[in-house]
Amino acid sequence: MAASQLQLPPDYYLTHFRDLLAVLHSRYHSVLLPKHLQLIEKFQQLPLTAQRLWVRLLNRKGLVFALKDVEYDEVPDQAAAVAMLFHAGLLDRPSTAEDLADWLQRANKEHLLELVTLAGGELDPVLPVLKKASTKPQIQQYIEQHQLLTPGSIQLWSEQHGELVALRAQTELQYLYFLYFGRFETSLTAFTLRDLGILPGSGFKQEFQARYTDRDQALAAFAYARLKPQLQTLQQGWKSLDLLAQEAALRQWQQQMLAWPEPLDDRTRLQREALCTALGRLTEKLLTHVSGDVVLIDDAHRQRAALTQLAIGFYQQSASYPASERLLRLFYANRTDPQMAQAMQQQLQQMLDNPSCDDELWFARDFASRKLQQKPTSDLTDFLRSAATITLDELYLGQTERGAVQYFKQQGYQAFHAENELWLGLFGLLLWQPLFESEQSAIYNEFERRPRDLTSGEFYQRQQALIEQQIALLDDPAVAVKQLLKTYSAQFQKANAVFSWHPDLAAMLPLLVHGAPAGTLSKIIRQMAQDFRRCSSGFPDLLLARESAAGTPEIQLVELKAVGDSLRRNQLTRLMSLREFGFAVSLMQVQWWQSPDRVYVVIDVETTGGKAENDRITDIAAYKVQYGEIIDEFSSLVNPQRRIPYFIQKLTGITNEMVASAPLFSEIAAKLSEFIGDSIFVAHNVNFDYGFVRAELGRCGYPLQLPKFCTVVQMRRAYPGLASYSLGKLAQHFEIPLHNHHRAAADARATVELLKLIQAKTLVGVVLQD
Repeated sequence: MAASQLQLPPDYYLTHFRDLLAVLHSRYHSVLLPKHLQLIEKFQQLPLTAQRLWVRLLNRKGLVFALKDVEYDEVPDQAAAVAMLFHAGLLDRPSTAEDLADWLQRANKEHLLELVTLAGGELDPVLPVLKKASTKPQIQQYIEQHQLLTPGSIQLWSEQHGELVALRAQTELQYLYFLYFGRFETSLTAFTLRDLGILPGSGFKQEFQARYTDRDQALAAFAYARLKPQLQTLQQGWKSLDLLAQEAALRQWQQQMLAWPEPLDDRTRLQREALCTALGRLTEKLLTHVSGDVVLIDDAHRQRAALTQLAIGFYQQSASYPASERLLRLFYANRTDPQMAQAMQQQLQQMLDNPSCDDELWFARDFASRKLQQKPTSDLTDFLRSAATITLDELYLGQTERGAVQYFKQQGYQAFHAENELWLGLFGLLLWQPLFESEQSAIYNEFERRPRDLTSGEFYQRQQALIEQQIALLDDPAVAVKQLLKTYSAQFQKANAVFSWHPDLAAMLPLLVHGAPAGTLSKIIRQMAQDFRRCSSGFPDLLLARESAAGTPEIQLVELKAVGDSLRRNQLTRLMSLREFGFAVSLMQVQWWQSPDRVYVVIDVETTGGKAENDRITDIAAYKVQYGEIIDEFSSLVNPQRRIPYFIQKLTGITNEMVASAPLFSEIAAKLSEFIGDSIFVAHNVNFDYGFVRAELGRCGYPLQLPKFCTVVQMRRAYPGLASYSLGKLAQHFEIPLHNHHRAAADARATVELLKLIQAKTLVGVVLQD
């Protein structure tokens, strides 16, 4: 049965809320404050109908509701239920700033305009006229600017449109959700998705321990969990604030930091550091806008100095990378100040002597050599310059790794697109038991698919003996491979958030385990266990293997960089670290080659509308092109099995009568699929035509997955500066015959001529879309 057809029982929401309370009472009683216990007691003492109504409201979006919009069959006497919830303090009239902001955000345009009329009539002097054509955001801004939304005005509005109620005890409720989910949540949506079959449970464990047993630790963790969405709101609205408002917001956060609780576990400490680093980055964004003609206090120079100190203050609240990198860069940028110069030296020495991670160490080394020892190029530049070059067929543009795999297979290698998934798969399968099945595994409910302590050092600290026991298997590659494949078979396709079931994982693992330098995999897995957050990404793109004279695999790791790609810091760190471990690691630049015998299929379709999932093709034409010449063609009207809209009939000239006797698409699908073959799919605005052809072929059981070539995009690149790149205007400009525009055969034939023009202008480097 489809999820949308599944009928949930009337007390579905209430049942799961009660289940949640039972879990909290049994596992988390020791970390609940009196106000949390009082909330649970108040709820449990409510009559059934009041419980039903409150839980239904909790599972809706927002805080403020019109009672006429929340009528439920299982709550026959809504007025009585509301009265009981008011008496218990679980509902109230909208009055707080948070209530008003919620109503303002979710009200429709009509309701906002009515509020303006009601509130404006009470004010003197007369407000500026609000334009009738104002958008919803403009009306919201008008209401805020003139302070029209107040408890009084919202009450006036509700008297005309029905009673409004606002949820209460939200902070206490959020804490209960946090204890269960381990993150900031506002509803029990996970239970709904589970019961609809959209989000199955992990199935790793049946018995779960409490996430927190220390109350202060739990409260501190909750405090930081609440701060994260607040910061995200600031980041999302950052560009809409002027410079003064941006600085005021940052200063407010600076003051709030004084009241932040002390983190009492590694995970919370990392959350605090992430908040501080994000605030530092926002401050640096503001700093870049402060110039000589922007004076926010006395002068721009003093303002820059003040903001620099603010950014430094935020970064100094974090003891690790990347905040350490930002600190060093700020000190260096202001090194003419003796104090800043001294701070730079101290910061750099700290990063070199006691780095928090490999990324920090490699950055500090590179910084010292370039900035202080005046080395002309960075390690990154040197590494890029050392790269060999391989030439791939342009057919694989947008699919670089796939093309490289084919290239190396032709050279006699076993070749795989491995990237992070190979190493994550090794880590996940080798440590499956401590990750997912151990009593100490930090999985605290049925929805979690990754241990909650994996991103901190606690995972290794808590289960060091078991982890080391599994790592020791790598001392004997044959034993390790046997165990890895056994776990692979037993757990295959079990959903988890550590690694994915890469289709080549079972083939790659034996090659890696047998071919890695002795002892290195143990070190890498240990690093991942100790610092998964930083050590689980940046691995090379390809795994190559050849059999040695001794019969064991010789492996190489290859990072690919095509034109326009960049090498990120974590990728450079991983490559350098793997090289130091003794792996054969290569960076390879990719250049593209255009095969002279490439076959293109140039296609145009006419349709009943613009959406491939709903509309259908009425006319299709395809020309097969090689060496710049048409070598084959295909065209047909198509019966779309629906009426063609009148305006499309006027545009294309294709009438319902013309297609009535035309074949259905299913009748031409096999021939068309064979005609297209494995050519490059060319069209003018290719995504439109490709989307329709793929959808139509897919309905008939013929999958389509080809490189795409867009003549709109390529004409803009090959012939920049034209007034228009529509097919009609291009045909006119280049004197291409187009006598029956908006019929598939004529448009496709004109597109063939555009393809020739593009190929004549540039023989290499044509960009295909993935």
